Amino acid sequence: MRTGEDGKDIIQLEKKAGQKAARTIRRNLKTILATATKKQSGELLRLASATASMRFDALEAITIKATPATFKQHYGFEGIKKNGVYMKMRAFDHFTLLQEKSQGALEKLIDEIGELRAEEITSKIKF
Repeated sequence: MRTGEDGKDIIQLEKKAGQKAARTIRRNLKTILATATKKQSGELLRLASATASMRFDALEAITIKATPATFKQHYGFEGIKKNGVYMKMRAFDHFTLLQEKSQGALEKLIDEIGELRAEEITSKIKF
């Protein structure tokens, strides 16, 4: 168990910081998708999510999950579909907008994790 000064549980605090950043990113992603698409069946927004994943008692990544259509809309598509119809779709840059909009949340996450890990290291050093 990783602990900091005053016996704080560093793992839980790091997990909480990651979940808070993932929640902000999820909210921003759904806002961007809702404003960029005209036809809203609800599936695009329902399946869009962001989660914080922990590994070896540390925050490993914030994973963004979305439908394949979301990624095709981000990068654009030009080619022949399964049914033989030629299609050309322009790129919407959803994830570029998401990065710009979520920059504050990511910076805050970096600061919080940096402080927690620094506190853990200083609590282990014995003078």
